[in-house]
Amino acid sequence: MPRAAVARLAPWLLPVAAAAQTPTVTANGEMMRLGTPTVVAGTGGAWTVTLPMANDNGNAALPTSFRRWWHCEIGNLPAAGATLNISVTNAGYTDIILPTWSLSTDGVTFGAYTRVPTSAVPTLVASTTHRFTLVTPPGVPRLRLAKYFPYTVTRKNAWLQSVANHPRVRSVTTIGNSVQGRPIELLTLTDGSVPDAGKKRVWIHSAVHPSETPAYFFVEGLVAWLQGGSAEAERLLDATIFDIVPMANPDGVVLGNYRTNANSVNVEDQWSAPYTNATAEVVALRTAIETRMGTVAAPAPNPIRVLLNLHASHGVGAPFHFQHVANPNWNPTTNNTGVIPLVNADEGAWIAAFRARSPFMNIGATQSSSLTSRPFVESMCHDRWTAVNGWLNAPGFRDPVMAITWEGTYRRGPDGVTWDTEADYRDVGMQAGLALFDFLGLQLTASATPYGASCASLTLAAQLTPQLGGGYLAALSIAGALPSSLGVLALGGQQLAVPLPTPWQTCTLLCSPDATASFVASPTGTASFGVQMPPLPGLRAWLQAFAIDWTQTTLSLDASGGLRLQNDY
Repeated sequence: MPRAAVARLAPWLLPVAAAAQTPTVTANGEMMRLGTPTVVAGTGGAWTVTLPMANDNGNAALPTSFRRWWHCEIGNLPAAGATLNISVTNAGYTDIILPTWSLSTDGVTFGAYTRVPTSAVPTLVASTTHRFTLVTPPGVPRLRLAKYFPYTVTRKNAWLQSVANHPRVRSVTTIGNSVQGRPIELLTLTDGSVPDAGKKRVWIHSAVHPSETPAYFFVEGLVAWLQGGSAEAERLLDATIFDIVPMANPDGVVLGNYRTNANSVNVEDQWSAPYTNATAEVVALRTAIETRMGTVAAPAPNPIRVLLNLHASHGVGAPFHFQHVANPNWNPTTNNTGVIPLVNADEGAWIAAFRARSPFMNIGATQSSSLTSRPFVESMCHDRWTAVNGWLNAPGFRDPVMAITWEGTYRRGPDGVTWDTEADYRDVGMQAGLALFDFLGLQLTASATPYGASCASLTLAAQLTPQLGGGYLAALSIAGALPSSLGVLALGGQQLAVPLPTPWQTCTLLCSPDATASFVASPTGTASFGVQMPPLPGLRAWLQAFAIDWTQTTLSLDASGGLRLQNDY
């Protein structure tokens, strides 16, 4: 084509090329919700992107306060990067929250969500619009952008699969199905080698409000800690059965709802009449809880001792609990606000234990709940079991159900400066495990048990003292040796019963001599050692002392009985 003809066509080609690079906005993916977006070219190559928030399920009858989740995908970004002047409109929240994004360099696969650069901290305009400017990195043709860190059903499924085969997982079962037929799973963990008799039960369900995602990260962190093999985790699993519902409202997650299920029902406040409520998610949770509780007349073998109802809140800067007010005159029909004082005190003890273990929790201020209309699962646990005559006293003599709501937040992390992350809430979940260890009165115990017999008069004993940070110091005392005799303390990983060779055949080797330490008996025939017992679950060691009278040509030998040191967890 002649150059002159090309020149005449150029003005027509340029607008088409520019239009091809106009960013596109969609919200068709899992956990995405948005109204109809607009993208308008601005000056200097920038784009004005308007992201109107939409009601759960597009239901215009829902309150404005339910309109608190947005998540979308922005594509067709120029290779050199773009400046996006973004307005999130029609918002039902006023918190200043630094959004999150996930970047794709190939337009297909996406990386982990992180906070956007702090240069994009939004500005609130007229209480319903959040504005910020985002500069996209070069070489990123697509990105996903969300109010906060999303958590999808796909991610939950992959996570469940990754933890299901751990030896401390008893089962992964389905306790019911959502409105749209998605399974609601229950993960149960305990130490199966320890009989269930006497074990406490901890029930946890996460995010019946589907986009309150700190709750999911809490669960991931707690389970990681339970499966991590620490001394406290192993001891807790010896004494406890954990029932965890990692996602109580999967339809709401898939649909990108903030607060409701597929039928626009707020599942959280359906518990005032749970036995006539037909909401699928309530039926699943209520049936599983009731099965584990039994009745006052016939309690289940391991009723729930602790119930944690996990959420996240706007308008608050750090995670917290709702503690229920104490009502000393509580009556199921005439005065049924709050909870009996015992439950209020129990909640206070739990909150204190959690604060002591978690710096992030220690920042937050506990809020109060009067349970006036009895709408929540905590009121069901209180009214149907704890407060009923016969549960705490005869014939049940059961513990109260410490049922409480925990709330995560969307803003700053434990340092009060850095924006919080998924990892911050996984840490909170791990710290919740330690707090449960404390709240349930568990300890890392150890024992020193004698076995076998001494040849003559030599004895070996231990005094155990707990150490800061875990573990015990075993103060070993040897007595009964001849004055100034030479001795050896043997420590091994195996218990034995092997006669010693002639001329000491009357003595028995009672442990494998994997390590030894020599000593000289005092003028009174004694010696002492200190052995540090680290906090390792199942740790065992066997010891035996030997003393030789070197002043005699026959080198007479005395051997103590054996001593087994072990961590009892």
